[in-house]
Amino acid sequence: MIGTIITKQAIRSAFNALNKGDLEKFTKTWSENIIFFYPGKVKAGGQFTGKYQVKKWFEEFIKQFPQRKFTIKHVGVDNIFDMAGNNTIFAHLDIELINKDGYKATNSAVSVIKLKGSKVINVEDFLKIVDGDDYKRGWGDIK
Repeated sequence: MIGTIITKQAIRSAFNALNKGDLEKFTKTWSENIIFFYPGKVKAGGQFTGKYQVKKWFEEFIKQFPQRKFTIKHVGVDNIFDMAGNNTIFAHLDIELINKDGYKATNSAVSVIKLKGSKVINVEDFLKIVDGDDYKRGWGDIK
């Protein structure tokens, strides 16, 4: 159970770092071989492999959305007794974004995060557009 408390706090800390644009702290626990999947038929959508490529994706995200706020509603873990750092975590988030052109969007998301040896090896986002009906306009051309 102590591992669960530490894991949940680490997830909250990571999203706080993303809110501040601190990618070094946000990516600190990523595996070199991380796989990240972002949904949607936008240029930012798809699968990205490797810490370098995923970090570049988030650099572009921060450029596209200089104002962003991730609010964690809930964090859950698959195995509350895990002590080895091998687990699956989900974070239910509300996201408020303003892109570089002033387009505002409010989203709800679930990030499914897989850990192996306390390193993030896989992240898959599931997104619901709450407000801001032109999803593609919000992303613009970031690829």
